Formats: sequence, structure tokens, C-alpha cells
Amino acid sequence: MQTQKEEVRDAILEAATTEFSQHGYAEASMRRIAKEAGMTTGNIYRYFSGKEELFDAIVGPVYSQYSSYASEYLQAVDLHVNTDENATNDFWQRVEDALVGLLKASGTGLMLLLCRSEGSKYERIKQEITLFLDTLLLKVFAAAKPNGTLTDYEQREVKMISSTLIEGVVLIIRDNPEPKTLGLLTDRLIAVYSGGIDQLLEEYKEREGENHHA
Repeated sequence: MQTQKEEVRDAILEAATTEFSQHGYAEASMRRIAKEAGMTTGNIYRYFSGKEELFDAIVGPVYSQYSSYASEYLQAVDLHVNTDENATNDFWQRVEDALVGLLKASGTGLMLLLCRSEGSKYERIKQEITLFLDTLLLKVFAAAKPNGTLTDYEQREVKMISSTLIEGVVLIIRDNPEPKTLGLLTDRLIAVYSGGIDQLLEEYKEREGENHHA
């Protein structure tokens, strides 16, 4: 009996994933989900209270994993960037690895979270992730400056990097559901940004005072 219940629940989640992928959270229909799952709407309500709980069951684990990463790295960034160059480089490599791992492992769940969550409690997730990356990169780049302070222009420069990186991630996830392609493009995107960030960090280390691009 328990196995049957798990099979029914899995069928509902699979049908809900299809519905959310095609129509987004706001326009998703419990009736269509029931039809896709081959059961009545009433039977779905025995397992889930509504589409909010269904959506949460699909994307909640992905969001929890991201939140765990964000909390860990924001707590650790000051310790690492204020020690030495090798520690900073190692820290940034860990951030890159975590981001790539999350993108590759989360698949459809991350796509729904970033691209189909309008109307749900997760609808501001892209802004949240961008703010996290802003905070992280601002600390890393400030630590690279001789005086430890970023000019207004440099802050805008760093925020431009974080926002365009997240937009690139969204574009890849939205248009490439096939796991292999998603993985390859993710690797390429991170490699391009990583190389650019490393080069820019070297420039920041050579800047003196706040006269450059003030």
C-alpha cells in the first residue's frame, strides 16, 4: 500500500512538473495536472493541498540547497579574502564549483525556480541570487584593492558582472533542458566569467587610491 501511495505521489509530481514547465506557476491548472497524471483532481488533493504545495515540493529542495550555499559563503568570505591571495583564490574556486554543481544537479527544479515561479513565494529568487553574488563579489574585489575600498564606478562594474552572470545562467537553464547541453554551456559560461573576473582582480590589485575611474 505504501509503495502504491509513493507511486501516485510521484505521478502527481511528474505531471505538475510538466504543467509548471509549460504554463508557469501563475497559470498552472490543477485540472490539467490531474488529467496529465491520469486521476481526478480530488485524488490530488489527498496528497497536496494545492499548487503552492506542489510547486514547493518540486523547487523547495533546490532553494534550500542554494540557501545553504549562500549562507555558508557569505559567512566565510570575510575570513578568506582578508588572509592572503591563495586563500582568496581557493575561496573563489569553491564558489565556482558550488555554482556549477548546483546548476548541473538541479535541472528542471532550478529552471522552474528561476524561470517559472512568478506568482509564487519564490518569484523574487533571481533578484535574491543576484544580491547574494553582488555582496560576495563586492567583498572579494574590495579586498583586492590596495586601500580596501571600491569607488562608485568599481561598485557598478562589479554589480554589472554579477547581474549579467545570473542573466546568462537563466538563459541557459530556460533554453536548454537537455542535461548534457546544460552542463556544457554552464561550464563554458563559468569559465568565461571566471577568466574575466580573475583578470579584473589583477587590475584591481594594481590600482592605487580611488582616482582610477572615479
